[in-house]
Amino acid sequence: MYKDVFSMLGKLLAWFIISFLLFVFVILQCSKKAEANVTITDVIYAIEKVESNRDPYAINKKENALGCLQIRPIMIADYNRITKEDLSHNVAYNRSMAYIIASTIFNHYMKGIEKPNAKHLAFIWNGGGGAWRRVDNPQNDQKQKNLDTYWEKVKMHL
Repeated sequence: MYKDVFSMLGKLLAWFIISFLLFVFVILQCSKKAEANVTITDVIYAIEKVESNRDPYAINKKENALGCLQIRPIMIADYNRITKEDLSHNVAYNRSMAYIIASTIFNHYMKGIEKPNAKHLAFIWNGGGGAWRRVDNPQNDQKQKNLDTYWEKVKMHL
């Protein structure tokens, strides 16, 4: 009798393990397909979740970062350089302007990327305009670790 019970439990456990592995495989494949079809707006939304949990009035005093995308003065300067505008840092509190700033910066730096993807954009946002190069050519340093950690956070919201 116990032999039959253990045999049945063994079969159930085997089916459970097989089902679980199949489920994980399907989820991973779906996430790869989803990642391939994300838009700039999807990435910006994910970054917004990571940076401020969508709070348009968020402030990081240590980095002087403002708004939903936690825009720092260097990003405003980069935007102003690209567009030849003269925006002040306070526009970062306006969600629409924050999205325009991010989109403009992304579109500018994507020109140098053969096949841009969401990871390139996350690296640009977190590490500066040239950080996208580290996607395909990772370095063994703290900045790379920070970028990889940031990407994992952004990827969770895509």
